[in-house]
Amino acid sequence: MSGATRPKRVIVSDDAVPFVARGGRVFSKLVLRADPDVSPGDEVLVLDRNGRLITAAKAY
Repeated sequence: MSGATRPKRVIVSDDAVPFVARGGRVFSKLVLRADPDVSPGDEVLVLDRNGRLITAAKAY
């Protein structure tokens, strides 16, 4: 795909997975890693530490 960009990713701790999967917010202390170019308002993929998709969300 020409011009396509890779989705930005946020990796969360195991403790956050059930909460986020039910629609809860991701709090910074539960983020293990994030792409360095994530900015407020960006759509991101929220993944568990094994790379499984939990949800898509908007960064704040």
